[in-house]
Amino acid sequence: MSETTERDRGLLSLIDRLVKRPGASAATKPFETAKPAAGSKDAVDAPADPPDGGAREGLDPIVPEDKPQASLEPVLAVESTREVSRTELAELIIKALQAGEKYPTKGFEITVYGSHPWNAMLRILPVAGPVNAKVWRERLQTVVLLFRDRYEIKDSADA
Repeated sequence: MSETTERDRGLLSLIDRLVKRPGASAATKPFETAKPAAGSKDAVDAPADPPDGGAREGLDPIVPEDKPQASLEPVLAVESTREVSRTELAELIIKALQAGEKYPTKGFEITVYGSHPWNAMLRILPVAGPVNAKVWRERLQTVVLLFRDRYEIKDSADA
């Protein structure tokens, strides 16, 4: 009978945790049992506290209700701006443009100017060959708008 009661209590505890009903902790509280006297024969046979934290053959351990619930929500990191030099920022912009299709291997120069807000200029050299300058300048402006939130210009000698 005791085994059935423990199994029922474990199932009720599982159901309470799944449903997360407020105030439904009556099923998760252990039943009151009479403790044997210290000098009796039953006191020697029964362990005081099980070493497994209350878990018994497939049952979850009894967790005190005062412990905070573990959150399953993802923790979102707050993105902060990163300070980079103008040359580093120009290299990052070039890498972002190269991720697009048909980026020429030669003939594109990026110049970063200004400080707050900074901007970038694309210079297309004849070595680049026939390219649609308007499309590439629009792509550059898109990258600049994305990068302004992520990067700030360091105050340095290369300004």
